[in-house]
Amino acid sequence: MKSDSIIPKFRKDLRLTVYKEDNTEFLILQDNLNLGSEPVLITSDFYHFIENLRFDATVSDLKSILSSFDNETINLIIENIEFLDNNFLLDNQNYLQRRDFIQSEYLSNPIRPYIFAGNSYPKDIKKLNSFLDDLFSSSTEPLSTSKASAIIVPHIDLSLKDFSHPVYCSGYKSVAETDFDLIVIFGTAHNESSDYFMLSRKDYSTPLGVVETNNEFINLWQDKLGYDIHINEFAHKNEHSIEFQVLLSQYFFKNKNFKILPILVGSFYNNIVNKSLPESDIHFYNLVQSFKVAISESGLKPLYIASVDFAHVGKKFGDDFDALNIIDELKVHDMELIDYILNNDKVSFIKKISDDCDKFKICGTSPIYSLLSVGDFTNTQLLKYNQWYEPETQSAVSFASVSLSN
Repeated sequence: MKSDSIIPKFRKDLRLTVYKEDNTEFLILQDNLNLGSEPVLITSDFYHFIENLRFDATVSDLKSILSSFDNETINLIIENIEFLDNNFLLDNQNYLQRRDFIQSEYLSNPIRPYIFAGNSYPKDIKKLNSFLDDLFSSSTEPLSTSKASAIIVPHIDLSLKDFSHPVYCSGYKSVAETDFDLIVIFGTAHNESSDYFMLSRKDYSTPLGVVETNNEFINLWQDKLGYDIHINEFAHKNEHSIEFQVLLSQYFFKNKNFKILPILVGSFYNNIVNKSLPESDIHFYNLVQSFKVAISESGLKPLYIASVDFAHVGKKFGDDFDALNIIDELKVHDMELIDYILNNDKVSFIKKISDDCDKFKICGTSPIYSLLSVGDFTNTQLLKYNQWYEPETQSAVSFASVSLSN
């Protein structure tokens, strides 16, 4: 970097996760846009040092501020800044140019490329088939139904085999004999919340091939709604909650002919804070009612999947305590929410979360509520429940599979 180069601040849209080791606090920097490298680990002190620099501070100013340090340390700090810049984690022209290029390239592609292969699941086809075969063999307990109308299943990382696979497996096996030609996926939107429902018109790809999005139905739904449905392709670009279900559906329903309707559901934060129902917003009400009319008139046979996790607690998620200390309390809370789902009681479900100020950070409130809004389910069953604890960050995530039938 040149002496007169201004030191940029960190981008405000980065996801920051606190990580502590040997009394040192670190931050994991994750780029939701995936413009550069894998997540980067830096000390909290370094992050705050950069953020607290004068907005127009230059490299020359930085050297003056660090004049008490030796040249080797100063050069290392500058090299670290250059590394962050090269990975587009700083808010400057370099980042903006990279972002605009990636977004333009993405919009021109009619297919949403898979991005979690090689990380959450194998990219090699032979290894992937073996991986998925193991996943769908991980639960052998008999189920009361194999023709459910809808399932609630996790979106926790597929790589957590012993924890997540039996929960995924039981959910999908409950719809093994369901007759459908459209899979409606309500996915948690982790990175963007520009509307209640954020759709994509792109077909979804995985290493197993491409699954077509039913744009004809989107057009019909939009006609019944009376105004434009919100299409947010970038919300889908780096989101895993739908990609995982597309992959699993491709493999599990390999002998079925179907299309998908990928819906990322935005945050219900305002409803939770204000203790109001989403239907109090006429826009959400219209979305749900027009969807139900469109499904009825389309002649399609839908299968619904809510791709959700439940609680997220511990230091990884901003808490100041070890999640292990509240594991039992967490399960009691989850089971109360699941009971509301089993009773098709969406009002009590969201009211419980609101009354508790979402203290356990439920990562499926809006997709579950949306699922219960579009369907009239009479037969429900909790299939499996599990929790995953990460000792390194003293954090935990809970998740479950539920079947719902009309």
